[in-house]
Amino acid sequence: MNSTAIPSVKAGLRRELIARRDAIPDAERARIAAALVQRLVALPQYSAARSVLATMAIGSEWDTRPFLERARSDGKTIVLPRITPPPRRLEIHAVPDLERDLVPGIWDIPEPDPARCPVLTLADVDFALVPALAADAGGYRLGYGAGYFDRLLSARTARAFCVTALPAAFVVERVPHEAHDIAVDLVLDERGTRHAVARKPA
Repeated sequence: MNSTAIPSVKAGLRRELIARRDAIPDAERARIAAALVQRLVALPQYSAARSVLATMAIGSEWDTRPFLERARSDGKTIVLPRITPPPRRLEIHAVPDLERDLVPGIWDIPEPDPARCPVLTLADVDFALVPALAADAGGYRLGYGAGYFDRLLSARTARAFCVTALPAAFVVERVPHEAHDIAVDLVLDERGTRHAVARKPA
């Protein structure tokens, strides 16, 4: 694909995928979310992790709060991102309490309260659940277009194991990607299908 066409192709895919995701019935979305949590916590990389990075769900994304609560009950440090004031970027924080330590951020996404939550770096993270609208077997994701997570992951070391977990219908044959797009280590669906990605040496 011509690289100049990729942004417009991605934009069209985003519209299509958001509409498809919005159409999933609530009961089915809850079933998928529960199954994804079970698949994630069964991973050996999760079991070995001391710290877990994830995001709070927005819109019709599957609900990540049960995963975060499970990680908390498993004794792991919970890490969430916030979008900084301009120039905007992702800054990650340890979140001691999901009920008390979150505040509304951009687009009303719950974010860590920077006054209460210590700043971390990606080197402090063992396991990262990376959001996406869709992903392919090569580990490339289609996000919302801002590139926040790609810029965060560009500083990744061998320590942070990165997973994208999605409904099987959103694991596609190929996601158009550009030079700045960063692949995750594993793509996982609710059926237990795993697409392991060969990581390049750090």
